[in-house]
Amino acid sequence: MKEELSILIQAQYPLIYLVTSEEERAEQTIAAIAQQSKPQQRVFVWTMTRGLIEFGSGTRNASQHNTLSPQVAVEHAIRQREPSIFIFKDLHPFSDSADVTRWLRDAIAEFKGTQKTIILMSPVQQIPIELEKEVAVLDFPLPDMAELNQVLSQQLEQLRARRTTTETREKLLKAALGLTRDEAEKVYRKAQVTAGRLTEAEVDVVLSEKKQLIRRNGILEYIEEDETLDSVGGLEELKHWLKQRSNAFTERAREYGLPQPKGMLILGVPGCGKSLIAKTTSRLWGCLSCGWIWVGFMTALW
Repeated sequence: MKEELSILIQAQYPLIYLVTSEEERAEQTIAAIAQQSKPQQRVFVWTMTRGLIEFGSGTRNASQHNTLSPQVAVEHAIRQREPSIFIFKDLHPFSDSADVTRWLRDAIAEFKGTQKTIILMSPVQQIPIELEKEVAVLDFPLPDMAELNQVLSQQLEQLRARRTTTETREKLLKAALGLTRDEAEKVYRKAQVTAGRLTEAEVDVVLSEKKQLIRRNGILEYIEEDETLDSVGGLEELKHWLKQRSNAFTERAREYGLPQPKGMLILGVPGCGKSLIAKTTSRLWGCLSCGWIWVGFMTALW
């Protein structure tokens, strides 16, 4: 995504909509892109509480001519002559304002052929119909394993823990996949406060945070499963295969050359154990969900 965002900025796209709730990570990524661009670009950040502030300058230099109003802030961006990126946070509540929409359209026209870009940053995608043909929309991705590894390393250093094994570290990282950087930091600290350590035993604490996220989301349902794979009657060959492949998702398996399973389709009549296999496999592998297992029902034709 960073590469795509960099390309859009270099291609002089005047308006980009970045969907994310991780403002700090997104700002740092944009600042890095601006620093590497030729010519180098200045970065300004607008909020309705502080107005337009140059990134990294703090609130003391916030007097960009009283730019708390989004209309005034966009007007200031138009007048700016130097190559710049203007980040507008949470502008979506003003999407119904004819004034704001008109100023943005004026900015788009004025920015053509210049090294200036407006980035609308918000966790909510809400684009006025007048701007739909002019805006490029990007979703800012959640942290990958490498970024989460930095978070985990910082927490382990603060804890002054002994060196963890590769397997333990990987399980803690994979348990945190799908969390934001801030959420990962908080859940690792929670595990430290709860147990005074960060080991494989604390994976359940990390997974419990995902459970809370699902509950807050309200779209998916979290189903707790206390039963193990041994509770499934029959299907011995499948259970044996699943146990053998329990380490197939590790980096050690990648280094060995073992391919990661692409997916599995369980097909059978109702009541033969398909759903239970999916749930208990999740428990066996210590992951919140096994998204690569598809459960299908076979309908008998009479």
